[in-house]
Amino acid sequence: MNNSNVTSKLPQQQSDDGVKALSKFLPIAIAIVVANGLVDFISIRLSTEVKMNNSDVTSKLPQQQSDDGVKALSKLLPIAIAIVLANGLVFVLFYRCPRLRTSSNYVLLSLAICDFSTGAFAIPYFIAYNFEILPKELHYGTYVSHTLLAVSGSYHILVVTALKYLATVSPLKHYVVTKRLVLKIVLGVWIISTVIAVIPLAWHGNETSASCHIIHTALCLVAVFLFPYVFMIYAFIAMFRAITKRQRPSSVESNKLRKQKKNQSDRRCILVFATMAIIFVSCWLPYFTAMLLVAIGIGDLDFFLEACMVIRYITSFANPLLYTFFKRDFWSALRNLLQNRRKFSFSYQKSESESLNLTSRLRARSRVSNRGLVSLEGERQESSLIRDGNVTFGEEIFRTTRV
Repeated sequence: MNNSNVTSKLPQQQSDDGVKALSKFLPIAIAIVVANGLVDFISIRLSTEVKMNNSDVTSKLPQQQSDDGVKALSKLLPIAIAIVLANGLVFVLFYRCPRLRTSSNYVLLSLAICDFSTGAFAIPYFIAYNFEILPKELHYGTYVSHTLLAVSGSYHILVVTALKYLATVSPLKHYVVTKRLVLKIVLGVWIISTVIAVIPLAWHGNETSASCHIIHTALCLVAVFLFPYVFMIYAFIAMFRAITKRQRPSSVESNKLRKQKKNQSDRRCILVFATMAIIFVSCWLPYFTAMLLVAIGIGDLDFFLEACMVIRYITSFANPLLYTFFKRDFWSALRNLLQNRRKFSFSYQKSESESLNLTSRLRARSRVSNRGLVSLEGERQESSLIRDGNVTFGEEIFRTTRV
């Protein structure tokens, strides 16, 4: 009985170990990526400033544009590839595992589509803009596409947090959230994001475009960042209180073990919630602040803008790791997918070895059968010679007579 309990708890224990490892090392990995990006941008910025001071600026404008494109390509292309691979894995899991197609997971799928679009379309668009190969009519599309994906990503995270809040604080109300209602909410998020992103086109090129752009960027800072962040902090505090107030069995023998497990789960819960809040504020606050400063017209913000863009793109890579693979169903589906690939490769190797053994056996049998046919043919020839009365010894032929 004890052995069966232990074996039944092994998958759950492995899943908990994976979640613990992911929660410990994910902030460190993101911090390392951000630090490397900032160091690279600092070195690039210093080298470009030295070159600009030692040479004439006006005579090297085409070369400078080409250098900006090469720098953007070398720094943003690896981030784009990482974003596409991470969110593409979400698509594969959602396609291969039908049990993942729940109402709450459709929001994560829509978030993955938003982040995938950042890596597959927004970053290449920005790189092409730095190479100056786009027509002037499409230059403003960079701002519109980035605003669309930024607003959509922020509101998707808001919806994910709200669903977690309902599932933790009010589980009965969470059952009312059907798949149809979630699809309507996701559609509403994309419509609102598109409207917010397209609004600046109404006054683009007018005399009042500067003041309207400042107002629009300030409203985005409040409605897209500040409001979701305040709700996230409230929801995380409420969820943590609900988790810590859950009653546990009053058995005296298991009280100590239950208390230790509860303390570990509480610490992990605090770590996960704090990581989500820190990544959200560190990625979106600099981006919208930089957009507001650009709209106001404060100059000499190239280095700050470059750093904010890199951090904003890293958000699209951190979202699937933080919000999708932290869930037990996605984590177990990923583990099952990897195990199935190992089993498939092992069975493929085994089938190959069995087929080789079968072919070798068939070849051996064919050789034996060929030898048997040769011997039978020789016997038939000898018997035919004897019946005809001719027997050959060396080179002489003797005729035999029948009795």
